[in-house]
Amino acid sequence: MTDTDLTDISLTYDLVDDALIKANAIAGASEAQGTLCGIICVSGTGNLNNWLSHIFGEEKDSNNLYIPESHKILTALHNATVKELTENNFELSLILHDDDTSLDIRLDDLSNWCQGFLYGLSAAGLKDIKNLPDDASEILQDMLDISKAGYDPDADENENEEAFTEIVEYMRIGVYVIYNTFNTMEGASTTVH
Repeated sequence: MTDTDLTDISLTYDLVDDALIKANAIAGASEAQGTLCGIICVSGTGNLNNWLSHIFGEEKDSNNLYIPESHKILTALHNATVKELTENNFELSLILHDDDTSLDIRLDDLSNWCQGFLYGLSAAGLKDIKNLPDDASEILQDMLDISKAGYDPDADENENEEAFTEIVEYMRIGVYVIYNTFNTMEGASTTVH
């Protein structure tokens, strides 16, 4: 894969997850992107190497032959996510399995995405959320709840699909609310007083 291929690749769940697996990452695709979004929200940007250190951990295998290819895919994900989030154009796409995948797997993806996001906030230095504006605080609480969510196989499938779609959209917009909270607050810092 050449650098010119990076501008035209479709960053699907499978492509990103495969890159992470081949490079022995400790996070899956959804969690990795959630972590990146959390870091961007607090820092205002996303340092590629900082993010990679969080999704690979301290034991990165530099002898893994797949790392260069994986690195290119993850760089493309990083650049696309930073652009989508910081340009505030509401085009952020959450890395989740596609709609043909069973709802329980997609719910796990969303749960992992939220866990990653909350981790990313902390990894970027967020120490205290108690004094955030109400809407940001509520979104973070909802993300915490979603990160623990389970699938109810007895519920109506159509209702579950509709609810899932609404929750994904809420999370997508919620990320922008969190980003704008930290990046428009006067003298914004990682510790909100």
